[in-house]
Formats: sequence, structure tokens, C-alpha cells
Amino acid sequence: MTFSQRSLRRFLGAAGLAVATWFLAGCASGPPPITAPPIRSVDKILLQNGDGIEVDLTGTPAPIQPLITTLNGAGTISLPSITNIVAVGKTPHQLEQEIHDAYVPKIYLHISPTVTPGNRYYTVSGQINQPGQSKQLYTGYTTLLRAIGAAGGFTDFAARKRVQLTGQDGKTYVIDCKKAQNKDTKLDIEVLPGDKIFVDQKTFWEAFFGQ
Repeated sequence: MTFSQRSLRRFLGAAGLAVATWFLAGCASGPPPITAPPIRSVDKILLQNGDGIEVDLTGTPAPIQPLITTLNGAGTISLPSITNIVAVGKTPHQLEQEIHDAYVPKIYLHISPTVTPGNRYYTVSGQINQPGQSKQLYTGYTTLLRAIGAAGGFTDFAARKRVQLTGQDGKTYVIDCKKAQNKDTKLDIEVLPGDKIFVDQKTFWEAFFGQ
């Protein structure tokens, strides 16, 4: 074997290794997409600083004015005869129960607290056609594809097979939206307040192979 042949074989070997590494890097895009929808519930969304809430107290001998406030600082609220109730980190239902237990039976025999969160949001970012619409008001039940559609839909460069959704609890799910759009509608999971949806850009190999 001549020197030029050996050099050519070394070059081809190095090129093959580089292409293989590039291919693997293009495919190694985090955890694989979920195959079954996670169990999530809006009733489990925790209150956090920045949230507005309204607290109504009914069933008392004399009417009590509703409390309308925005949680900040220590994330506490104060109501007639009780102060510094921690609201942040609790669901509205948990906060209702804590308010009830603080009043009954020490102050009232009966009281019915109702905690109503104010406006809450989720975000959509990345390869979407209207990035200016990334912050979306949560108005009730919506799904991943609807949320992306409200932000203008996918761009031509969107990696639809690995859309990331990170919940308020910090868990990240990778969803194959191509399947969700075509046949596997159960993957079009519910979007909750505080969710962060990120549409990544296709890698070279995803674009090359039409993924």
C-alpha cells in the first residue's frame, strides 16, 4: 500500500468518524418522547408569588368583604381575626381548607372560604411563527397543539418530534407533536398554568432526513 493510499484511508476513516459523531449528536436531543400522556391536573397547580387571588368568606353571621390581593414577599395573606396565612406553595383547595381550620371552631362555628386565582399564564417559545404571542393567558382547558397554534404554529425549522413542556413542578416532558397531529391524539396533552413550552430547532440530520 502506497503512502497516498494510507493517507486516503486515514482521511476516510476520520471523516466517517466525524460524520458518525455528528449524526449521534444530532440524534441525542435529550430524553425520548413520551409514549403515554402524563397524569396532570389543574387542581394541583400551586399558588406562587405574582399570582392574584380573591378570597371570599361566606356563611358567617355578618358579611365579610372579599380579600383581593397579589401574592408577593413571604406569600402570606391576612384575613379578619387571622394573619400571616401562607398561600404560596399551596393549591387553592389547600388554602381554603387551611382558612377554614383557622376559623372553625375557634372563631366561627361555620364558614365557607373560596379561593379564586386571578389571571394565570403559560409560555410558548422557540420555533413558532409569532414569538410576540409567547405569553398566553390561561382561560381554561387547552392542549399543547392549541397552545402552539395560538402562538402562530410551527415554523418550517421546528423539531416537531421533540417539543418540550416543562411544568410548574419542574418536570419536563418531550412530546412527539408530529404523532399527535397525525394519529396519536392522546399525546396532545393538557397545558396548565405555569407551563413552559419550547419548540426546538431541527438538527442538520433531522432536516436532512425530513424528520
